[in-house]
Amino acid sequence: MHKMRIRHMLILLCPIAALWLWAFVVEPYFVIADEEVKIYSPTWDERLDGLKVGIWGDIHGRGIPFETFRIERQAQKLNSLNPDIIFLTGDYITRSYFGKSMDEDALTAILSKLKAPYGVYAIMGNHDSYYSKHKVRRLLRAANIDVIENSNRKITTPKGDFYVAAIADPVTSSYSYRAAFKKIPKGAPVIFLTHSHDVIREIPDAASVSFAGHTHGGQIRIPFIGPLVTHSIYGRHFSDGLVQYENRLIYVNIGTGMSRYPVRFLCPPTITLAKIYKGMQSKSEPQPKIIKKPALIKDDNKIISPQYEKQSSSIPTAAGNRFDSLGPPKKLF
Repeated sequence: MHKMRIRHMLILLCPIAALWLWAFVVEPYFVIADEEVKIYSPTWDERLDGLKVGIWGDIHGRGIPFETFRIERQAQKLNSLNPDIIFLTGDYITRSYFGKSMDEDALTAILSKLKAPYGVYAIMGNHDSYYSKHKVRRLLRAANIDVIENSNRKITTPKGDFYVAAIADPVTSSYSYRAAFKKIPKGAPVIFLTHSHDVIREIPDAASVSFAGHTHGGQIRIPFIGPLVTHSIYGRHFSDGLVQYENRLIYVNIGTGMSRYPVRFLCPPTITLAKIYKGMQSKSEPQPKIIKKPALIKDDNKIISPQYEKQSSSIPTAAGNRFDSLGPPKKLF
């Protein structure tokens, strides 16, 4: 009888142990998904059709075992996709529960190996502010990565020119669209970068396509339910992939790291290769998730999500503040 009880306990514990091992060890450290997407924009330059954009974000290097192993493999995966240009969408280094962060020199050494013909560009995330914006900027520049904040860069290619514009992290910093789009010629193709896609209603029409991170895709996804937490005022439905609000398109990358909880379940670390084309998204291509006004806007100045309604978090509307310096927003999580 006693042996039977032990056997039953083992039968129950084995699946739990297997799930724990998968979520805490296998998926976050040994699984790397690469997602290839085609994005169509009517304001893109057709001469640049097929531009390959590598997106990697939310690395969250922490002072725990196997971090160097994990991040090195992810960098190798990104290089293997042969992107024309690479964008890093913030949150590079994070302190662990024990107060330790990844060695800055080790992270610099890994990031310095990223290669793309038209360069590697980075924006800042909220965790970079929590750690030290000065230190993160320094390690990125030491890796020969161009950090863009409230400014833009002109990228020259044999087929034509395009611009990369970016704002500072909208969660923790003052950001300005006026500065980000300064001196960009009217009608020029523009790729816009922001750490959080919560600002989608504000993005200027001059942006052909935008890229963001921040959500981690939820990190933990439950079958038939989806992500439990998304760190977004738009809720769980817009946690990743191509999102559209009116004529604005933004692709939200799942990222590869972990912030609060060192776990990933059914949400593997993901590096994206996006190919940009002029035109409209055809029915045969994956369709963007549409953010509809009535479901999210309580009045002209506030976006409401039940997840954050108690905090009264707000974002100024595009119509009133699109090119203005918006000041530091309230922390959303």
